[in-house]
Amino acid sequence: MRYDDFRSSPAGRLVPTVFDARAFLPDPLPPPIKLELVALDLAEAMASIGELRGACRRLINPYILIRPLQRLEAQTSSAMEGTYSTNDDLILVEAGVEPGPGPEAREVNNYLSALAWAVDELKQLPISARLICGLHERLLHSVGRERGQNKLPGQFKRDQNMIGGTRLETARFVPPPPAMTPDVVSDLEKYVNRETKAGSAALLDMALVHYQFETIHPFADGNGRVGRMLTSLMALTEGLLEVPVLYMSPELERVKDEYIDRMYAVSSEGAWETWISFFLQALTRSARRTVDTIDRVLALQAAYHGKVKDISRSSNTLTVVDMLFERPALRVRDVVKRLSVTDAAARKILRQLVSLEIVNESKSYHPAIWLASEIAEISRPAPL
Repeated sequence: MRYDDFRSSPAGRLVPTVFDARAFLPDPLPPPIKLELVALDLAEAMASIGELRGACRRLINPYILIRPLQRLEAQTSSAMEGTYSTNDDLILVEAGVEPGPGPEAREVNNYLSALAWAVDELKQLPISARLICGLHERLLHSVGRERGQNKLPGQFKRDQNMIGGTRLETARFVPPPPAMTPDVVSDLEKYVNRETKAGSAALLDMALVHYQFETIHPFADGNGRVGRMLTSLMALTEGLLEVPVLYMSPELERVKDEYIDRMYAVSSEGAWETWISFFLQALTRSARRTVDTIDRVLALQAAYHGKVKDISRSSNTLTVVDMLFERPALRVRDVVKRLSVTDAAARKILRQLVSLEIVNESKSYHPAIWLASEIAEISRPAPL
C-alpha cells in the first residue's frame, strides 16, 4: 500500500498490522461535509426516490417487480466480485432444479436468499452487527471451500485482508486489522441507529455508511456484496421506500473503476463531497431505471392478461400469469399448490399459456419446467 497517500488523510489514520505493515483505520462517522457542494445532487436523488415511491404504489402486488429486480441485483453485484451466472441458470436454481446449474448460479441465489431473509428480519431487528453477520452467513452458505465457504461465513475476519493485491506491501488498500474490526463495526452500528437525524440525513447516511463499511471490509470475503445489500436495506429502514426496490449494483457495475477510485479518494484525501455526489448520482439513475422497469412490467402484465381473457374466463389462468412474474420458472406442482387444483387442471392451464406464447415447456428436466423467458428478461434496464 502506498502509505504516503494516507499519512495526512483527514478521514482516518494508518495503524500497525501484521508483518510490520500498516492498515487504514477510518475515523468514526460523521465527517465534516460541505452540504452546499452536494445540495443539487441530493435534491435530485430525493426527487427520484419520490418518483419511485409513487410508481411502486401502482403495483397491486409489488413482488411482481421485487423479484426480477433482486435477481438482476444479485447477478450484477456478484459479477462485480467475479461470480457470473446467466439469468436462466439463476431462475432454474430458484425453481429447485437438481441437478442443474453450477455453483456460480447457486452462489448468486444465496444473495437472493440472504436479501429476502434480511428484509424479513428488519421487521424485528435494526441494521446491526447481528444482521450484517447473518447476511454474510447466508451469502456464503454451502458455496464450497474454493468459493468462500472457508472464509468464516457469518464471522468477522481473523486474518488481515487487503484490496487490490495478494501481498500487503503491494496491495492498493489495507483495511483495519482484525482486532479492531468489532469496535469499528460497533461504531458504525451506533451511527446508523442514532436517535437524532436531520431531515436530509437518510440519503447522506446511505453514502457515508456504504463507504465506511467497504473501508472496514470486516469479512474475509463477500464484503462488496454485503455492503451493497446494506444500501438497499437502509432505503427501507430510513423510510425512503415502503418496499425493497432500490438496487444500485447495475449502475455501479457500469462505473466500477470510478466507484473504487472515489472511495479511495475519501480515504486518502478526505474527498467526501465528490464521493457523495457520485453515490447520489448513481442512486438517481438506479431509481429512474426502476421506474422505467415498473412501466414495462405493468405493460407486459396487462398484455398477458389481455391474451388470457381472449381465450379463457378462468381467474386461475390469470393467477398463474401473475405467478410467473414472481418466478418465471414453474412446475406443475407449483400451480397445484397455489390454486389447489388437480394435476390435470394445472397442466391444462400451462398448455394454454404455451399456446399464447407466454411460456415454453422444457422437458430437459424432470419433472418438466415451464419457462417465461420474456418475463425473465423484464428487469434488464433499458437505456435512459
